[in-house]
Amino acid sequence: MKDFDVIVIGSGIGGLVSAGMLTSQGLKTLMIERRTTPGGYLSSFRRKGFVFDSAVDCISGVGPGGLIYRTLELLGVNREVSFIKIDPIRVSMFPDLEITIDGDINAYMDRLTALFPPEATTIKGFFEKSERVYNELQSTLGTIISGRLELNTITPDVIRLMDVSYENLLNEFFKDYRLKAVLSDRCPFIGLPPSGVSAIAMVNMIMSYFKLGAYRSTGGFQKLADVFIDGIKKNGGKVIFGNGAGKILLDRDDNCICNGVRCENGEEYTANHVISNADFNHTFRCLLGGKYSLFADDLTHNPGITTSFFIVYIGIEGNVDVYSSIGYFPSYDMEKYFSPDMSFREDSTIGITVASIEDKSRAPDSCSAVVLHEMIEASDKSLDKAECLEKIMKKAGNIIPLTKDKIVVLDAATSQTLERYTGNSKGAAFGWRQIPGFKGIKRHGIRNLYIAGHWGDMGGGVLAAAYSGAKVAGEILAKEGIKDVI
Repeated sequence: MKDFDVIVIGSGIGGLVSAGMLTSQGLKTLMIERRTTPGGYLSSFRRKGFVFDSAVDCISGVGPGGLIYRTLELLGVNREVSFIKIDPIRVSMFPDLEITIDGDINAYMDRLTALFPPEATTIKGFFEKSERVYNELQSTLGTIISGRLELNTITPDVIRLMDVSYENLLNEFFKDYRLKAVLSDRCPFIGLPPSGVSAIAMVNMIMSYFKLGAYRSTGGFQKLADVFIDGIKKNGGKVIFGNGAGKILLDRDDNCICNGVRCENGEEYTANHVISNADFNHTFRCLLGGKYSLFADDLTHNPGITTSFFIVYIGIEGNVDVYSSIGYFPSYDMEKYFSPDMSFREDSTIGITVASIEDKSRAPDSCSAVVLHEMIEASDKSLDKAECLEKIMKKAGNIIPLTKDKIVVLDAATSQTLERYTGNSKGAAFGWRQIPGFKGIKRHGIRNLYIAGHWGDMGGGVLAAAYSGAKVAGEILAKEGIKDVI
């Protein structure tokens, strides 16, 4: 008899959701995390009374009916964490336009129609199609997670938008280049320009915020990760921190089956199924090795890994009363922002989060917690951190008040920092690039090894990574004869 039904490697949101679903249904589950705290990118830290989310602005899926919320319900811990709804979702600043992205899709459509009257009919048509495709995709994902449908059984609309770029979709509807730029303002959330990202990935991400809402966890996203761990433990799961996976153990007689995991300290645990929520390259090059390294090489070449971020954390005296989420775009040329040479230039895009506006627990009284996101190439090359910090601070200072003598905390994370803390290759922020034609990772041949998170089939972003974890859990539960969990 095996030690566990399932071993989950890594505690990012994909691993947390998969482990949560499995333990809630009575499967004996072990989660192994090399760090001393869970969460991956979904983590927070405290400095001098300020709380900063390490990488995430806001997420969807945590309100009633959302996937993450439903998983917390299954674990019986949904009341142990609270969320603050962000509305407006974001404000995007262009050269001569400041666009508020309302939480209500009809209000947002009305706003766009007032700004672009000649496009009124096409705006309505675009969002009607986006909503229809989103609903079709959600229906398909629901049946996949329930173990009743294979991933390739999807509607023609969804298949088509998988194969075309978001730019192609926008061109079908709109003529105004400014409107197309405005509707591409969330491209940095997925790390690709309109011409390079699949239409289905963008539609799914944009519509998820309208349909499910945009939220932040009160007191930081670390609370959400910690509550997941509490729920997994309360339902009989075991969690090991500070001792990562060192090797995935293959069966000596059948290399198409894995038997368990050897930890970095040499301890071994056997299981009927293994889920890796770790970095894909690490999984196939290090934890498996041999011929499986070529599998990682293939996917690293095509579709390739996404961009990363240079992130600045600022604790400042005074109330920064602007907007809690800002996208700054000094031109309407959305394509150029994704060029490797654009980082830290005055005309590059940045994101600004001031979570303390809605959540006063993020900062001491009369202070503000500010996070800046500058999109950069995923890389293992060192940057001049001080020089980059000065450039992004100067640019952000033109948008929000950042008086130097009022700054209490100032820190930054590079792509190397993100790789060190999360294990993601070169600090990749969203896993695989969601390019047109990408329909998920190729089969690797190990029948009971599953990939969860943004290196899996569902793509980048927190909710997409959560769905990836749920899909994996659904496959395992179906094999155990348990269906329709969520």
